[in-house]
Parts: sequence; C-alpha cells; structure tokens
Amino acid sequence: ACAGTVFKLEKESGFNSYELIFTNSELGQDYKAKTEIDPKTVLKTRAKELNKASKFLGIKRSFSLNQSDLGLTYSKDLVFETVKIIRKLEPEIVFLHNQYDAHPDHNEAFKIGLTAIKIAAMGIKKETLGKPFRVLMVLCCEGMLPIKTQILIDISKYSNQKTKLFKIYKSQASSKAIIFEKGLAQIRGYHLRKENSLFAEAFSLQEEFPIILFEK
Repeated sequence: ACAGTVFKLEKESGFNSYELIFTNSELGQDYKAKTEIDPKTVLKTRAKELNKASKFLGIKRSFSLNQSDLGLTYSKDLVFETVKIIRKLEPEIVFLHNQYDAHPDHNEAFKIGLTAIKIAAMGIKKETLGKPFRVLMVLCCEGMLPIKTQILIDISKYSNQKTKLFKIYKSQASSKAIIFEKGLAQIRGYHLRKENSLFAEAFSLQEEFPIILFEK
C-alpha cells in the first residue's frame, strides 16, 4: 500500500525505514493450494516471505509483536509496546492502515497505531517507555478498498520495484491481485495530472492528529 513511497523516501531523501508487524499470519493460505495448509507451515512460509521482502524494501529493522492472526485486539499493553518503539525510533513519518480497511486485524492495527502515536507525544510513562516524541506526519494507506484521499505521491519511478516486491509474497501475489494493485496505482497516477507520471499511491489524513510541516 505504501511501498512505492517508502522506496522513494529511501532513494531520494535518505530516509531509514522500519516496520512493526502485529500478527503472525498463521491463518493465511496459499492461493495456489487446493487443500487447506496447516498453521505451522503457513507461519514458516509467511515469515520467509516477509524476511525476504523486508530486505528488498530496505527495512533497517523489523519489530514483531507476534499476535494471533485474525485475533488482534486493541489493548493498553499493545499500545504501550507501540509507544515504546515510536519513542525509540523517533520517526518523522508513520504509515498506518486506514480506518476503513476491510481486514479486521488491519482495523485494530490502525486503532492501536493511532492511539500509540498520540500517547507517544504525551508525558505518559516516560520513565519506562522513553522520552515523549511527537510524530510530524501520519499517513493512512490505501488498501484493497479505494479511499477518499488527501495526499498523492508519485511513484512512477518505483512502480516496477513495487511489483517485484509484491511478487516476493508468492503465496499471496496472484495475477489478479497484481493487476488490481497496478491498476489502482494507475488510477491514482491519472489523478496526478502530470505528464509522464503514470503511477501514484494515495493516502488519507487523520483530522484528530494534524500533520506538522516545515520543521527541521
């Protein structure tokens, strides 16, 4: 959903990228399989795909909370775990799922993430979770459902890399899914209204957490 933008920030602005994974994906299936695959096998497959994809994307470090797949639930403990990571890394930009994402785990991840971003800026538990830090920009990614967008980012230079990244997830990247992903990026590219800009990623903003611009 935001890989093209991550590639762009790394290559053109020298950003370092980190990721937080909430669940273990043990219930996800291989679209090519004719029978259901047991969770332990899925867990190994998804972990291998994620590790390879993270390296390809240039992720400096991954944080995993290893929550049950399709069982992610908002909790104070998970919020505080996330706050600790935010305060440790002090990110300028945080990408979240959007609040209308159809996947239940993505929905909970959005709630946990947004709350953690707010609390990270406050004085709560600074002795155990670290010094308060205010994230400058929170961007909510467009998933499989189109969103009402406020931000467009031109990823034309990185569209092929994004497709290669998606294909690393061999158990998930069906030809139909790849076509959909590319097609949505083309639609957003059209919205750029720029000559030779064919692909873009769309993001929404959170009214309750305004972005801060022009800070050094």
